[in-house]
Amino acid sequence: MLSVLKDSELTPELLEFRNALQQIKSLELLSPQLLRKRARTTDKGIGTGGEKLSAFLDTLPQAAKAGLIDQLQRFYPNLVDFKVSSLKSGWKKLTVVEQFSQQKLETDAAHMNDGLLRILAVLTQAASEHSLILLDEIENGINQEVIETLVDTLVASPHQLLVTTHSPLILNYLEDEVARGAVQFIYKAPLGETRVRPFFMIPRINDKLRTMGPGDAFVDTDLKQLTQECLQLDIKDGILTVDEV
Repeated sequence: MLSVLKDSELTPELLEFRNALQQIKSLELLSPQLLRKRARTTDKGIGTGGEKLSAFLDTLPQAAKAGLIDQLQRFYPNLVDFKVSSLKSGWKKLTVVEQFSQQKLETDAAHMNDGLLRILAVLTQAASEHSLILLDEIENGINQEVIETLVDTLVASPHQLLVTTHSPLILNYLEDEVARGAVQFIYKAPLGETRVRPFFMIPRINDKLRTMGPGDAFVDTDLKQLTQECLQLDIKDGILTVDEV
């Protein structure tokens, strides 16, 4: 509704709110099959599932492209370049260039591994001007040896990132203080309301960080029992009533 109204019809507060909403980018539908697709020219991002990745990369200024390659080399040291070729009718084809000894090999996006494509898409959007980026199950399709680098990259990003995961491995790569401030436990109230509470601000969970990593503390916790504890804390904080639980 806000997007179809003229700026002059909105109060300054609503205008700021609308602009912030328009800067949110969700990558929850990223699909390796779509990331591999050839695409036509675009100036509106990589698409809902990543289907416009090749066309979007073609629009990057040279400095942004060089920065993206530098970041990719942290994950894949043999990667030296990526190219976007123009085909008939405006279609764009993505290839990556890797160096092995004195030999350079080019690989079409159709034959790239899922992890490289997902990391390329995430890095591309993390360097954009979006105010909030949503990433679902960030570890999917990514080799374990590069997950730590990915977590470090996301933590260092200047953007606000919302990442969902069920992986204790992801949590173990977080520093304790980062985990205390960033990790949120999502649970359901009896009437179906979704509730959120900082995971490591729950007293007994925070105590585990004295002897465990964040991921180990997560594995060592009965989440059903923790949900009941959180509901009791909600009653204590006046958020829920006894009747609602």
